[in-house]
Formats: sequence, C-alpha cells, structure tokens
Amino acid sequence: MKKTMVYISEETHRGLKKLAFEKDTSIAELIRRAIDIVYGEDIEDIQDMEGELARYQSQPGSAIELEEYLSRKKASVSG
Repeated sequence: MKKTMVYISEETHRGLKKLAFEKDTSIAELIRRAIDIVYGEDIEDIQDMEGELARYQSQPGSAIELEEYLSRKKASVSG
C-alpha cells in the first residue's frame, strides 16, 4: 500500500469524519472504497492491458484478434 496526501475542503472533511464514525471505520478507508467504486474497473482494465502488452512484447505470436480477446474477457467475467 502506498501513502498519498490529498487536500479536501473543511466541509468534506467534517462530513467524512462523521460518516467514518457512523460506519466505525477511518476516513482513509472511506476514500479507498470510493476510489474502488468509481475507478476500480478502469484500473483493472489498465492492468489487463499492461499484462497483454507485456505478453505480446515477449511473444508476438501470441497476438489475437480484438473480437476474440473481448469474447475471452466476457467469458472469464461470466464464468
């Protein structure tokens, strides 16, 4: 896990502090959860793309058509 500093407004901080208390968690955990909800799928897509690119660079013969890739990805999500 990496540490990152984020500046938020006083109002947002007060609201997050109350919400964190109500949920018996930390402000940092609320922010991590929100990031996962909003950006989680995009981050996974980037990681998948980086993995595919690395595989292609090491084995150019492993390339497949976009339609096949999307079909495999859909099957892996469904199964």
